[in-house]
Amino acid sequence: MKIRDIGGEFALIGRLAQHSPITHPDLVAGIGDDAAVIGGSFPGGDYLLATTDMLVETSHFRRDWATPAQIGIKSVACNVSDIAAMGGTPTFMFVSLALAPDTEVTWVETLYKGMADACRRYGVVLAGGDTTHGEAVTISITLLGRVSPDNLRLRSHARPGELLCITGPLGGSAAGLAMLSAGLDPPQYLREKHLVPGCRLDVSPLIAPVARAMIDISDGLAAEVNHICDQSGTGAEIVVADVLIHTSVRDAARLTGNDPLDFALAGGEDFELLFSISSENKQLLEEKGIQVAVVGRVTEAVSGRILVYPDGKRTPLSGGYNHFS
Repeated sequence: MKIRDIGGEFALIGRLAQHSPITHPDLVAGIGDDAAVIGGSFPGGDYLLATTDMLVETSHFRRDWATPAQIGIKSVACNVSDIAAMGGTPTFMFVSLALAPDTEVTWVETLYKGMADACRRYGVVLAGGDTTHGEAVTISITLLGRVSPDNLRLRSHARPGELLCITGPLGGSAAGLAMLSAGLDPPQYLREKHLVPGCRLDVSPLIAPVARAMIDISDGLAAEVNHICDQSGTGAEIVVADVLIHTSVRDAARLTGNDPLDFALAGGEDFELLFSISSENKQLLEEKGIQVAVVGRVTEAVSGRILVYPDGKRTPLSGGYNHFS
């Protein structure tokens, strides 16, 4: 049986987790969230956060499209986004690289300059790593962080009746990728969304204290809603008309023969935040000047996960980026 035959990446993770049943009293949250949460790590009771992400050449970046500095920035941002999704603050980073022996030293140095720029932006310290040889450039980053128990946000915290909100427009990275793949020159907005994405560490410390469940949108809105529902034991309704999609994304969909909604639901690498929140607490965010968009609501599990179209049509909410599909 092949990985693609069992449902791809997340089905594989579920199967592998069954072979790692070891628990520990300090492990607050392990497999199944954006980062692992470890207690007993800091004076005052803060939890340690640990996340890891891997970027592989041709799968996550292409050197003929992106500069080494841009690749470095993206590799850091996608890891910081995981810490932001937990309500935490990033601290120390460890980088492992696989490089071909004929890789130019200046290329690697510029890659690290991009990483350093991103680390300064997010307050991260590069503390170590490893290097080895490989046919394709592979960047593996482990990022640590910390979070107070009161601000910790897990995917399992959602409750029926809560609103589902996002922090910004979706589909930009996928639209930029589609244009580049078609040999088209993306507008600056889409080029930056795909090649040098940021993350929402700027607003997560303000959202976390009043939100319930939270996750970063790295695999498309559909996948992330389903992750929250899986972990929280709930259903969800997503209203198509309320999903924020930038004009440039709609233009790119027209030029490449795609549906802009597909970019938002299944494209991935937007690194916005999706979170559940009570209507009262959303009002508190607005009073603080934090603009978010309501895209749906959490429902009872028996209601399923539903996509609601403007004409009233209702379909199952499925899709999302899958590395092995």
